[in-house]
Amino acid sequence: MKIKYFLSALVLLFMVRSVQAQLSSGIDYDCLIEPSVSVELGSAVRGVAREVNVKRGDTIREGDVLVELDSRVQRATVALAKARSENTAELESRRESLELAKKRLARFRGLYESKNVSQQQLEEAESQAVIAESDWQQARENKIFAELELEEASAVLALRSITSPISGVVVDRLIAPGELVSEEEPIMQLAVLDPLYVEVILPASEFGTIEVDSAVLVHPESPVSGEYRGRVDIVDPVIDAASGSFGIRIELPNPDLGLPAGLGCEVDFAVNGAALKS
Repeated sequence: MKIKYFLSALVLLFMVRSVQAQLSSGIDYDCLIEPSVSVELGSAVRGVAREVNVKRGDTIREGDVLVELDSRVQRATVALAKARSENTAELESRRESLELAKKRLARFRGLYESKNVSQQQLEEAESQAVIAESDWQQARENKIFAELELEEASAVLALRSITSPISGVVVDRLIAPGELVSEEEPIMQLAVLDPLYVEVILPASEFGTIEVDSAVLVHPESPVSGEYRGRVDIVDPVIDAASGSFGIRIELPNPDLGLPAGLGCEVDFAVNGAALKS
């Protein structure tokens, strides 16, 4: 039994060393360079594009306003809601009425104790104080509702400005000023090119020989030349049974955006396990 275990361990060791030798021999594997993020930008509301601030190939930053929809109605709604929220005349009037009603009630209570007013007059003063307080509370609620309406109108207006969710480049612009924008159709395609992702498919025989964070060399195909150092970002934990392969994703820095996405490439894993330099 011990001999059987020993032979099994020996065979396993031989297989691992064989695969490692294949990787260290400098064999390059085909790969594809892709954007790390691709976005089909859409609109949350329907409207007419008043301004389109970018064109294909432009560099953009997160938060940049790319498209502005016609917003005349929404701006008027915001102006009206703002005027209502800032109007304090009703609230001040109701507050003064309440203060007067409270003072009148206090005076009538003193007069009632000295038998100078009737119980009916006291009850009328109490009733007027209750009504005045109710009116003041209603004015306060109206002010709060006006502020909420302003917040809602401002949020609706903000939807008319379509901003970039990423920092990257404009891959394609699908609308022009004056065109109708709907929620169903994309209006722009965006991509993040720094970093880039390199996708590689390896045979199942090499599963377990490549570790996350290990350094690799990527050689883009023509017309781009040169050698680029990347870092293994993901090693698929599952092997595809149909193809007998698994995927690896490499993160490739591209700070000057000099390396385009969409190119084929070859990747060399024989970098002696060197750590990726920042």
